[in-house]
Amino acid sequence: MTDYCLKGARVIDPSQELDEIRDLTVAKGKITFVPPDKSVESIDCREKIIMPGLVDLRGHLQDPESLASASMAAASGGYTTILIMPNGGAPTDNPGAVHLMREKASKNSQIEILQCGCLTKGAKGEALAPLGSLKEAGVVAVSDCPTSPQNTEIFARGLEYASMFELPVIEFPRDRAISSRGVAHDGPVALKMGIGGYPRMAEELFVQRAITVCKSLGTSIHLTSVSSVGSVELIREAKEKGICITADSTPHHLALTDESLLGYDANSKTMPPLREDLDRKAILEGMTDGTIDCVSSAHEPCQKHEKEVEFDLAPAGVIGYETALSVVLGELRKKIKDPFPLIARLMSFNPSRILGMKHSIAEGKVANLFVFDPSKNWTYDVNLGKSAAKNSPYQGIEMNGSVLTTFSNGEKVFTYN
Repeated sequence: MTDYCLKGARVIDPSQELDEIRDLTVAKGKITFVPPDKSVESIDCREKIIMPGLVDLRGHLQDPESLASASMAAASGGYTTILIMPNGGAPTDNPGAVHLMREKASKNSQIEILQCGCLTKGAKGEALAPLGSLKEAGVVAVSDCPTSPQNTEIFARGLEYASMFELPVIEFPRDRAISSRGVAHDGPVALKMGIGGYPRMAEELFVQRAITVCKSLGTSIHLTSVSSVGSVELIREAKEKGICITADSTPHHLALTDESLLGYDANSKTMPPLREDLDRKAILEGMTDGTIDCVSSAHEPCQKHEKEVEFDLAPAGVIGYETALSVVLGELRKKIKDPFPLIARLMSFNPSRILGMKHSIAEGKVANLFVFDPSKNWTYDVNLGKSAAKNSPYQGIEMNGSVLTTFSNGEKVFTYN
């Protein structure tokens, strides 16, 4: 194992309220601020930023993506931990499926891959999955994402049951009864394109449901992929009342609107759909004022041929591991002079806290961190990326800043080339 001295970087770690210029050494895979007493490989990190590795709360593993390609894509984007939703292939609703996934991840991943189990059997919303057994098998959270139990009694029982095992519930708020035919936001763009609308109400009704159930039961919940102005307002009000709720949104909903769909580009088709500019601005405001706690990549690979059909028939999904950090930086820079402390909270500290993890750049800790050059822009090309999938709305777009090096579990797993 090679030792490295990262010299002169700005080190940001919200868990310690650390933000200062320091030399940092990775020795035998662990962090030390003690100057090395032997010859080590030195990396000039002046005017660079070191942060704890990014932690993602929503990723999907499906063809053409493999564990190996997903981990490489994530590492190149600064991630050292990703949570995989339970809908890729066979639903993760039994201990055997969890053990199989964990075994594959241990052999094929360069970073930490965590498994999210199903909240209900088969993620069908009809009966609860064996949450206790799933916890023993190694899941760190439960969810039916990218859907939600439509039966409120089952949903409430699931929240109560999960709390007994201290399992975070990640809720994808969607009322399918009023969104089943929707493939784009229910607004002028969908009308102009002649496609079905997915109204804000379909999300906001289930955001309110989650808030009401949590208040009644005294449980907590995490809402993923919040996309509407009304949802942001509901979450803000709930937090002000002391209800135990956290939320994330995606880089796509922060940076793009439904106008990206006007050319019928299915690579901009997401779930939930891109909405209008007032929604995008509300998400930006929510991230800066603490209403929205995290950014999730919503990385969802699709086969190329699947996206090359009529827009209505193409699956929703956008890849995001490689571009998430740069997209978020580009948007936050428009509102905040120095967005990096907030980014460290949104993309590392807060999601790790929700999962009960303690990522930290502290003396003696295993190195899970990355080096970032905020001035080194680059143009995204899906054909040169690490992901096996190509379904990105950012093809040919200039990205803000570059991840130079990523360390995961003490090993250097990515170097910018």
